Amino acid sequence: MSDVHLRLAAERALAELQERHPLRRTAHVEWRNYRVSAGMAYYKLGIIGLSRHVLTTEEAVVDTLIHEYAHLLAYERAGHRGANHGPAWRAAMVELGRPPKVRHNYAVNRNAKRQEVGYQCLRCGETFVRSRRLPRRGRYVHAGCGGALRLAFVRPRPEKPITESPPDS
Repeated sequence: MSDVHLRLAAERALAELQERHPLRRTAHVEWRNYRVSAGMAYYKLGIIGLSRHVLTTEEAVVDTLIHEYAHLLAYERAGHRGANHGPAWRAAMVELGRPPKVRHNYAVNRNAKRQEVGYQCLRCGETFVRSRRLPRRGRYVHAGCGGALRLAFVRPRPEKPITESPPDS
């Protein structure tokens, strides 16, 4: 679906929400480069950030917009107590005609790991593979045997984005 179509869907949905459930301040939509979050509400600014990467259908745009608008509505009514997924937000979601679902299940692109870093225990010889190096100034020991760890290797990984769908909760 085209970006223009999704932007128009967001503008229509926001206009309808503001007409039916007005806020003291007019809310605005900004398209952001979120890779995992579908959207975010910026309470004090009255801005709803929507992901240009995660939201690929009109239905996803409208659902996310309603979710984030409920945050603005809850914050306006309950102050800081309405700034999370608590009772004020849940009540706003019900008022907006949606179930209070906290997390999305859209496919997301996570950043690919760029390297593998191996550390070896000098006492037992076990090797540990990590994505990042440990800070240089620290001394690190193997939790199992207490032996000192030393850097064994750093291997670059082929660049390939990891696509995953977050679990429902």
